[in-house]
Amino acid sequence: MDTMTEQKARVLHIHVLPVITGSGINTFLTMDGLKEKYQMEMACAPGGPLNELVVEHGMTVHPIKNFVSEMAFFKDLHALWQVYRLLRKRRFDLVHTHNSKGGFIGRFAAFLASGPPVIHGVHGFAFHQNEPWLRRTLFFTLEKIAKYWSAKVICISQPLVDLWVQCKLAAPEKISKIYSGIEVNKFKKKVNRSKIRKELGLDSKDIAIGQVSKLWEGKGHEDIINAAPALVEKVPQAKIIFIGEGPLLEKLQKMTTEKNVQDNFIFLGYRSNIPELTQALDIAVLASHFEGMGRVILEAMAVGLPIVASRVGGIVDLVIDNETGLLVDPHTPSQLTLALTKLAQDPDLRKKMGALGQQRVDERFTSAMMIDQIDSLYKEVLSQK
Repeated sequence: MDTMTEQKARVLHIHVLPVITGSGINTFLTMDGLKEKYQMEMACAPGGPLNELVVEHGMTVHPIKNFVSEMAFFKDLHALWQVYRLLRKRRFDLVHTHNSKGGFIGRFAAFLASGPPVIHGVHGFAFHQNEPWLRRTLFFTLEKIAKYWSAKVICISQPLVDLWVQCKLAAPEKISKIYSGIEVNKFKKKVNRSKIRKELGLDSKDIAIGQVSKLWEGKGHEDIINAAPALVEKVPQAKIIFIGEGPLLEKLQKMTTEKNVQDNFIFLGYRSNIPELTQALDIAVLASHFEGMGRVILEAMAVGLPIVASRVGGIVDLVIDNETGLLVDPHTPSQLTLALTKLAQDPDLRKKMGALGQQRVDERFTSAMMIDQIDSLYKEVLSQK
């Protein structure tokens, strides 16, 4: 290892699952954007596209084989032991944890190891009302305990800041609001829109409405399908595209058939070319029942799309209702129908909202802004070490 590398502060990111989600991309962008200033490493479950991305960009991944998403007492204990040993062996200068489980295990391991200060990244919360009571109570209790091991907390939206203060999960002076920025240039790179739409089976008259998200509970895919019959009746050329994979695939496909709207739906599965696909859409939708922020909304705004989204969590921090998009109540297909119909029938409104949204992203939500703010926070915490 060269002298310059030795002089860099060592930072360990802890992200439980090696998947390309909002928090995963946030983690990668932070690491890649600051790797010239810090020695960036990541602890994560083995395999997966997130690990591949980190390694491809010249950074180290430490596999934690017992990291799993579900609650598993013995595996979680083994994962805690693995992270503890890693911290004792590598002597990091700073730990940056992400999400609830990674946040608790990482902070507890750092405490046991008398290790480095920890910055905890809050990308959402595992104790919302849609979670079972036992899981909700457990995660809330763990957050209450782990707050004593946090040097700083990063919340990616104002509603998360408000919740953390209200629930006394961190002192206000310990919280920094840093939006999860996006690589704007990737989404502004010009593509052959007509060619992409043709590959998707769309013609020039189709109104392409896309939701980019895992096919998981809580993302509102069922609400969109329930809204579809009334939407298609008014806008027969509406084509709804679900981009993402997940356990709900068969259920959702069956629902479209039962409602006789299967010809208006396209299931693309996992795709790596999201910037190109997003530019092929006319409207972006995110019907989530809860959301820490919703970075896919920012990606859609970056290419100039109008938004239809649920009025939940951090989404209200991104979308200005009736200006850059239309907000609806969660679990309300009838409101989705009205909002999607309004935009589908009014190309001028789509263009106006899209332009305002694009300007908003450029001014507030770029990855460069996020990286600069995280760098400043790292320097602050390291100076107090």
